[in-house]
Amino acid sequence: MNTATAKRTALPFSILVAAAAIFAAPLVVAFLTSLKSPSEITRVIALPNELFFQNYAIAYERMGRSFLNSIAITVPSVILSLLVGAISGYPLAYMRGAGGRVVYLFLLTGMLVPFQIVQIPLFFLIRAIGLYDTIPGMWLVHTAYSVPFCTFFMRNFFASVPRSMYEAALIDGCSPAAYFWRLLLPASGSGLAALAIIQSRAIWNDLLFAITLTTSDEARPVTVTIAGFASSLQVEYGPLMAATLISLLPVMLAYLLFQKAFVRGLLGGAGK
Repeated sequence: MNTATAKRTALPFSILVAAAAIFAAPLVVAFLTSLKSPSEITRVIALPNELFFQNYAIAYERMGRSFLNSIAITVPSVILSLLVGAISGYPLAYMRGAGGRVVYLFLLTGMLVPFQIVQIPLFFLIRAIGLYDTIPGMWLVHTAYSVPFCTFFMRNFFASVPRSMYEAALIDGCSPAAYFWRLLLPASGSGLAALAIIQSRAIWNDLLFAITLTTSDEARPVTVTIAGFASSLQVEYGPLMAATLISLLPVMLAYLLFQKAFVRGLLGGAGK
């Protein structure tokens, strides 16, 4: 690499390093805080004088059941969201005329509805059908609320697949349903992986639905437990940071495992 090329790449590289440092700073502070004793909490940036692993013991003891609840809520909800989004996005990607656009725009309006508007009606609805404070109730809520976004995402991803592939399948005697299950869906792995990561992050980090629709330890997810570390009287900063870091691990692991498919999916199927 010559000097001119090195100078041209130095500035963008420096900007990326600075941006990475800014995004990593909260994680570093959280990690340091999770290893400090209560007497050292006020020294935010300083290194701990002694590693205080009791914070992780407290966090694990208080969030153990809720951590498993979050897994039991997130995994089925993500699978159902992907299934509903793919099935509803498939016809919209191939529909011609104004009818398909009207249905598509109607579904997109659901993305503009904030959680707070449906919070109270949803509480009464879930309680009326007997799914209040249950994990299946959380599956239903997360799947229903994800329909607009998942449909939007998969519709755009399917639209990036060459239509000639669909026409060739029909000429060979393949029905539209068989084309979807046997050809289109297997070829859309990167899009499904990207959507799975986005949905898993959103569902795993949900607090509003969780705190509204669950009350018992049998259904309460980890976000509600983490929120309990901060009460009106005191904030347990050490255990709070330890619990937060533990709760980040599943989503970070999922992203690291599927990061290439995630990037390809966000690019609208490039590289299929």
